[in-house]
Amino acid sequence: MRTWGFGIAALLALSGSPLVANAVNQRAVLDKAEMSMLVKGGIDMRPDGSVERYSIDHSEKLSPAVVQMIGKQVSQWRFEPALVEGKPVAAHTNMSLRIVAKPVDEQNFNVRIQSASFSGGSGAKDERMGVLKKTSLSPMVSAMASTGTAAADLYLALKIGPDGKVLDAIVGQVNLTAYGSDGQMAKVRKALGNAALNVVRKWTFSVPTKGERAGQPYWSGILPVSFRMWGGSRPPDEEEGQWQAYFPGPCTPIPWRVLEQDDGKDRCDGDAAPDGVLTLDDSGPKLLTPLMQG
Repeated sequence: MRTWGFGIAALLALSGSPLVANAVNQRAVLDKAEMSMLVKGGIDMRPDGSVERYSIDHSEKLSPAVVQMIGKQVSQWRFEPALVEGKPVAAHTNMSLRIVAKPVDEQNFNVRIQSASFSGGSGAKDERMGVLKKTSLSPMVSAMASTGTAAADLYLALKIGPDGKVLDAIVGQVNLTAYGSDGQMAKVRKALGNAALNVVRKWTFSVPTKGERAGQPYWSGILPVSFRMWGGSRPPDEEEGQWQAYFPGPCTPIPWRVLEQDDGKDRCDGDAAPDGVLTLDDSGPKLLTPLMQG
């Protein structure tokens, strides 16, 4: 799929970071970099879980090729049927998609839906857990300043206890907007990840008190944390429908999730969740088909 106006210069522009000690190797940047955007919308499902119709928010701002690709894939999806009193019924879900464009060469990108997050609709407030008590983000600011990092997106896997406090936490992935050697970027990711964990472990979250999710021994979810030195978290206009170039970090397995699901996959699927909100692993309807099909 063509790059729709995005040249290699957009990726090379990332190289103005203190992480770059020598001249940037264009091929190395192409191999490591990718672009992505967050696209939101909704899906109406038939009682059998197939997609009856879908909508894409602000589709006029997207490339026709991206809109076409999303439509082709979403229309083939099938979800686990929604049940009311044991009977399958029509249902609606909100969707949030992470669209990723990976450079193939200087002119072409391979575009795909990398991950998806679903929530049951406007009334499903128990699918996301808000923060009741936050601590200062100064450790993150210090870590970014000491590493010369201007922007980063972190995806934290959290295990929350009945009192709303963090029982366990790991860094699932850290995406950087600056190019460096493998060793340099690993060092920065470790510093930022440790700082983020030290902050978030002191937070207290709201927990479900009603419905099917109430009364569990713990809740597991993904908390995206985007940080920008020039203005705190990711601005709204940088989040939805806007291409962002970055260098994705490796995916770290989530021990308690692997044990629960017994699928053995080192999945990295939390980057479609809304920034700053803890989205539970089992939120929304269960998708039974692959995100991408032929």
